[in-house]
Amino acid sequence: MRRLGIDARKLADYGIGSYLQGLLSEFARIDPPGGIVVFVGPEHRHLLPDLPESWRLVEVDAAGYTLKEQAVVVTAAIRARIGLLHVPHYVLPWLLPRRMVVTIHDIIHVLFPEFLPNSLGFAYARLSIRAAVRRARRIVAVSRTTADDLKRLFGASEERMRVIPHGVHAEFLAPGEPQRDDALRRRLGVVPPYVLHVGNHKPHKNAEGLLKAYQILAHRGRVAVPPLVMAGGFPPGGELAKRAAAMGLADRVRCLGQVERGELAALFRGAAVFVYPTLYEGFGLPVLEAMACGVPVVAGDIAAVREVAGDAVLRVNPRDVVELAAAVRRVLEQAELRAELRERGRAQAQMFGWRRAAEATLAVYRSVREES
Repeated sequence: MRRLGIDARKLADYGIGSYLQGLLSEFARIDPPGGIVVFVGPEHRHLLPDLPESWRLVEVDAAGYTLKEQAVVVTAAIRARIGLLHVPHYVLPWLLPRRMVVTIHDIIHVLFPEFLPNSLGFAYARLSIRAAVRRARRIVAVSRTTADDLKRLFGASEERMRVIPHGVHAEFLAPGEPQRDDALRRRLGVVPPYVLHVGNHKPHKNAEGLLKAYQILAHRGRVAVPPLVMAGGFPPGGELAKRAAAMGLADRVRCLGQVERGELAALFRGAAVFVYPTLYEGFGLPVLEAMACGVPVVAGDIAAVREVAGDAVLRVNPRDVVELAAAVRRVLEQAELRAELRERGRAQAQMFGWRRAAEATLAVYRSVREES
């Protein structure tokens, strides 16, 4: 019997890695018949959950976005006797003569090509998405927003598409232990209260817009503004830290760089407000995680945020820094608004579970296998 394979080489990524860890953890609990072959990079084995004995782990040493991965993944899948391969990213192994399911999280590389290394990178991204849409037996989109983008720009078939949202990990749903959270934050050099942002410096994340809004906040208003803490792709002394210093915010903006999931949950729980002025998302995972932790959220009024968060967050025009600053100040100054957003956010986050996502994904596999 040919087996199910999952390409888990992106386990260390923030969004796709979270997706893989959530699905694999639930798959391991469900333990579907026939077992699963998991393809993983040798440096990422420690990120895998405990796997059933019937599963098989295959190390694949091939970086993404390379010609090498096209050869190595195909060879590994054939040797492992894979009948159906799930690829959680739009770069499929083009020459693999097997049925495939692809998950597409967003099409940011096409909509925002300016952060790709060159025009060749843009062409590769566009070609890969188009090939995935045509080649995969099923396309899993993590949101209706992404599904609509794929239909509009790549002619994806609604019949072959399934919308299966992300779940939220237990670390964010748990109430947390105050002493442990305090210890984790102290280790990062952070003391509540603070304004929190999680993201990176890619153009669509709008970190520059956030800095400009925070600069307005810091110099206006009746209430003293807490420091701005930025976690993720913002290393200490990096480009954004230098930009903050040039704006006169060196003593107010703290760039932490990448943090572990437990540290991130502690950061969320200690924040006065989480600010996410993104211009585009396929899903918006940090918004979901923040809501689960009970932190009030101010976010860009874009399709994915409306879909995932509804009215549980305060939405603003992300390109209007004055409006953004005013919204953050409202949350900081109005206790009743903060309490309302916390309550709505927690309730909204409960709608997103990894078990539900895993069962829906297993149903996708079954539908492909049942085809002649």
